[in-house]
Amino acid sequence: MEALTIDYNKDNLLQELKDNNMMPNYTKIKLYKEYLVNEKKLYYPDMLIEWIAREKLGLQYTEEELCVMREDYVNKQNLILKQNKVAEEKELQQQEEEEEFIFNNDII
Repeated sequence: MEALTIDYNKDNLLQELKDNNMMPNYTKIKLYKEYLVNEKKLYYPDMLIEWIAREKLGLQYTEEELCVMREDYVNKQNLILKQNKVAEEKELQQQEEEEEFIFNNDII
């Protein structure tokens, strides 16, 4: 478990993480993100902090990872559009039922 013990106070944390071949990339990114937030006090959205960590560590997204991210985005966007459409139809149906109820009560 030596690979996971990183001293945040060292000035060469970035180089130590880059040179550590035994540590998986996701762990390097996580540790550097924690360093940026806890020690450097960078309070930005997680996605931005991850981008900074990846850039500093030289672990940019691969084209495959970007394709997966794009596909996930498109799928989520389509799901949201479908949910909005269902909600609009349900709302329209409720309005029609209310209008019909009001119309029927006015006749009586």
